[in-house]
Amino acid sequence: MRRIRSLAQIAGLLPQRPTLVLHSACSEPIVLAGMLAREAAAFKGARVLSLMPMGAAPYGDPPATDHLSVMTFFPGKGLRSAATARRAEALRYSLSDIPGLFERNEFKADALLLQVSPPDARNRVSLGLSVDYMQAVLLQKPLVIAEINPQLPRTCGDAAIDAGLIDYFIDATSPPQTVPRATGDAIDRCIARNVAALIDDGAVLQVGIGSLPDQVLGCLTDRRHLGLHSGIITEAAQPLIESRVLDNSTKSFFRGISVATMAAGTQAFYDFIDDNPLIELHSCSITHGASVLAAIDGLTAINSALQIDLAGRVNAEAVGGRIVAAPGGLPDFSRGARRAPRGRSILALRSRYKESSNILPRLPSDVPVTIEADDVDFVVTEFGVAALRGCSPIARAEAFISVAHPADQAELQRVLSLGTVT
Repeated sequence: MRRIRSLAQIAGLLPQRPTLVLHSACSEPIVLAGMLAREAAAFKGARVLSLMPMGAAPYGDPPATDHLSVMTFFPGKGLRSAATARRAEALRYSLSDIPGLFERNEFKADALLLQVSPPDARNRVSLGLSVDYMQAVLLQKPLVIAEINPQLPRTCGDAAIDAGLIDYFIDATSPPQTVPRATGDAIDRCIARNVAALIDDGAVLQVGIGSLPDQVLGCLTDRRHLGLHSGIITEAAQPLIESRVLDNSTKSFFRGISVATMAAGTQAFYDFIDDNPLIELHSCSITHGASVLAAIDGLTAINSALQIDLAGRVNAEAVGGRIVAAPGGLPDFSRGARRAPRGRSILALRSRYKESSNILPRLPSDVPVTIEADDVDFVVTEFGVAALRGCSPIARAEAFISVAHPADQAELQRVLSLGTVT
């Protein structure tokens, strides 16, 4: 493991037009990402792969994008504007698909840019806040450049790697990316209460990141023996773990342990998860794997959407010409919960965006269909809960109309009466 001061120092060790993979989410290496942006000309023609950068992603901005081909499995906060402006390509894979892409060499990493903890007594470093598909990339034996950060938590689970795998390193100059708890508004709180009413004692939860998931978790303090098997764990889970509301006691595997593939929160939350055996991070082939999810008794998947139409097609990715997200874990968890014993797939959305209904006669042709009607058990808005399992297409459409904004219900009912909803 040799110290470098510039990424350009290793450019000559890579093939022409190399593929560079960046560590994901809050573990994205801040210094290395900045170097890649500033020194992009040294990597001209390189393909850069990322997942959900939660802070600035300067490699997705000009002039770096004059030299780099940026692709992202989930744009996150850092790459939404770049994806919308076509400076970055948003790839449409579910999280469970990604490790296999590297295992089958459909993507071949030439270099992997990580953020890790310092080595421990056994010469092992931690991947910290995101495991996701990093182990699958490491199996390809790329050149590994690590940003070593003493403030990165050492997480339990499958986050440890041998420091001998690291070829070059730099020192971090700041704490890892933090994400404060989102407060939301009155509509979020109303939707959260409606969602919480569907969550039973003993349920094993999957939740996302943002104001609505945080509000839902805040409504569950009176529940008992909840579990967590999720794509991400955030600070909103900490009070439930500390109070033993979230004790994971009903699980048949990972009993007693909250499981995710990444974590996000404040530095105080990172201190809480540091070497905490009650929380484990694992590969997304485990956290999002179909056979794993289908075997979780009481799996309750809680996800958000942008739009849904009367046929039950769901758009959770783009609206008004803006790319907001990618499929991510939504298809994995919604389908997994539908197949799990006593599982529930819950989809939450605001009834309106500004003055436009988010429940539509039919999705626009220029937006993606993220999941279909059969992947959802309940649709929840601030106006109530639409129970969908076992419904005929007409009954399902009527259930959607019942939770639409009152100002939009008459028009939706008129469209339904024409018999053109398919």
